[in-house]
Amino acid sequence: MTFVKTIITYLTTNGMIDKAMLFKPLFTNIHDQSVFGLFDNAQATQMIKLIDGINENALVQQSA
Repeated sequence: MTFVKTIITYLTTNGMIDKAMLFKPLFTNIHDQSVFGLFDNAQATQMIKLIDGINENALVQQSA
């Protein structure tokens, strides 16, 4: 839950998140393997797809 809250806080502050950020400190402070250390592969993949969708929505909002 802490990992998900960290993502939400980051998105709230920055609007988007580069997926590479998930493997850098802030996100690796919770688990050194980040999303793949906290969730099984299917869940991690789904979370990354959700982040892709959020990023796409943010880009649409910025261009509108």
